[in-house]
Amino acid sequence: MDSLRFFLPTTIESGANCVRSAAGRWVLGRKALLVTGAGAAAASGALADAQAALEARGAGWAHFDGIRANPDADQVYAGVAAAQAQGCDFVVGIGGGSALDAAKAIAWAAAAGVPRERFFRVRPEPGEAALPIVAIPTTCGTGSEVTPYSIITSHEAQTKVNVSGDGLFPKVALLDPRYLASLPPQVLCDTALDALSHAIEGAYSPRSTRFTEALALEAIRTIVPELVRMAHGAFVNLAQLQYASTVAGVVIAQTGTGLVHAMGYPLTYHKGIPHGRANGILLAGYLDFMARPCAALTEKLLEAASLRSSDELHGLVDALLDATNATPEAPSEDELTRFTREPLRLDLVRRYRSMPSPEEVMDIYRTGF
Repeated sequence: MDSLRFFLPTTIESGANCVRSAAGRWVLGRKALLVTGAGAAAASGALADAQAALEARGAGWAHFDGIRANPDADQVYAGVAAAQAQGCDFVVGIGGGSALDAAKAIAWAAAAGVPRERFFRVRPEPGEAALPIVAIPTTCGTGSEVTPYSIITSHEAQTKVNVSGDGLFPKVALLDPRYLASLPPQVLCDTALDALSHAIEGAYSPRSTRFTEALALEAIRTIVPELVRMAHGAFVNLAQLQYASTVAGVVIAQTGTGLVHAMGYPLTYHKGIPHGRANGILLAGYLDFMARPCAALTEKLLEAASLRSSDELHGLVDALLDATNATPEAPSEDELTRFTREPLRLDLVRRYRSMPSPEEVMDIYRTGF
């Protein structure tokens, strides 16, 4: 076997009511900062379960609900101030990728004493500790519960920035599929497409190994049938989507993401297209681009998805967006020309197997829209 490194220090607990039943294994201190958005954590039932579990273990908690979609450093530092004022010694993120990523950034910045003005200029050092992190996902796309990444919006750079380090891996991830039941159809669709993009991009990564490729194929095999059911308005198995999302998160924890994420960031920042939806729109064009250097792997990915071509993937994404009333307005040609320059500056594109030209990036955008 080729040499490889596979590091996943996160304990995964799953199943209905696992937040309460596994409390003895995830209450990691005297007082938790519960990091959430405005309402989704409460609507899902996850917030109440976490509060009850903490109280049952004799631990205190403070609730910081100041996280919004695509969190920025101001939100992170409001959370840092709350953690310090309340004397919290561990952090529990509850919600989608925004809440989980912000919780990680708060845990690191609070422990490391990173000043606000240097947040995007320093990175967690190897072995640098954050406050212990627990992740309770309430969506099925981010995979953040099993990754060392915290994706935070930089208004100065007008894009998202990856703050990452091994200390940002959650200590425990708690997966209860019941929390997905309150998601609006658009959010369920967007986050599932994000998970699919993680699996596909991870498979193509130069860091991919036999382990991660097997996991990526497993995630694709699990996600796509549920997306097909969603597109037809049929029953969707939320436990399957949550499982696949975490498996895809394990993949990118080892490989990172790539061109699709880099191209999706300007669509989210400048056009307000939700992250997973932006990625989903770009996937078919990305497969076409990667089919040239990676023909055999592309065939494997399509086979795992039970699709015959990238055109069928494009059709599935269009059907999903139609079914959930989520088809976005296409950017103008001038906007796409401007967006094309942004991904090519990012390291996550430069390390990929095939560096795209500006014309190829434009072709992927045009295919998507």
